[in-house]
Amino acid sequence: MSTPSQAKLASGVSVRPMREADLTAAREICRVAFGTFLGAPNPSTFWPDRDYIVTRWRTDPTSAFAAEVQGALAGSNFATNWGSFGFFGPLTIRPELWNKGVAQSLLGPTMDLMFQKWGTREAGLFTFAQSTGHIHLYQKFGFWPRFLTAIMSRPIESGARATISKYSAANPTDREAALKACRSLTNAIFEGLDVSREIQGIEEQKIGETVLLWGGDTLEGFAVCHCGAGTEAGAEACYVKFAAAKPGPNAGRTFERLLDACAALGAERGLKRLDAGVNLARSLAYRDMLRHGFRTQFQGVAMQRPDSPAYNRADVYVVDDWR
Repeated sequence: MSTPSQAKLASGVSVRPMREADLTAAREICRVAFGTFLGAPNPSTFWPDRDYIVTRWRTDPTSAFAAEVQGALAGSNFATNWGSFGFFGPLTIRPELWNKGVAQSLLGPTMDLMFQKWGTREAGLFTFAQSTGHIHLYQKFGFWPRFLTAIMSRPIESGARATISKYSAANPTDREAALKACRSLTNAIFEGLDVSREIQGIEEQKIGETVLLWGGDTLEGFAVCHCGAGTEAGAEACYVKFAAAKPGPNAGRTFERLLDACAALGAERGLKRLDAGVNLARSLAYRDMLRHGFRTQFQGVAMQRPDSPAYNRADVYVVDDWR
């Protein structure tokens, strides 16, 4: 986490691709930065059961940047490629180097990667709505605050049951067909939207599961979930990183089935909480989540470049939060 300012860059700052050898230090910086900003009594032990660093680096090592100041790791940033859409974060800086311009030095190459190399059409981020400093920083790079994003949670009943088709259980041919069907579904929501890397990354790292809802040969919905300690979920939680229902008159019913399937996945793994984020512009999905027992734990604001909705529309049944 960094608080921006107009101060000169810290002495000796340089930005380079993140290496595997950086991961331990980058995780520590992430914990301390968030813990300090959020007022944790001992920031160094904040989020001991969650990992936003190793999981993202292993999903795509080419999308992670490290900043050094006088030869020591000062912070890091991650870009996420979802086809025509992308987002970045967590952007975290050592607290003693806040207000030194290190965050800006990381954002420059991140923007080049997303908009020049990848050709990202639209991009977003999640940040703290109450932090005018963060919002000011990201506005410098063309991002504008739009709707709130609610980070929500509901208990998982131990007996939760649903028929679940799992990506991990499919053979190689069927997996390729499932990825193609997922791309087709997300493309119908926002042209070019593609979360294949998330699905493959979870399977390769064995950190969760992708749930598939089929109606015959048609994919009606899917959910990409992190499960348990050492993932973005944390201990005892199933975190829905991305979920989508096929657009159309049955989207609402499919979405409800998808939420039930995620809860069943969590129950199967002995987890106690289902976590998910939703942009409040997706008002129908948000209201369905409230009816299914989800309650908001905290809120942030989605900032977007350009200042347009992308797939944040009232009739879109998508769960994600761009953290």
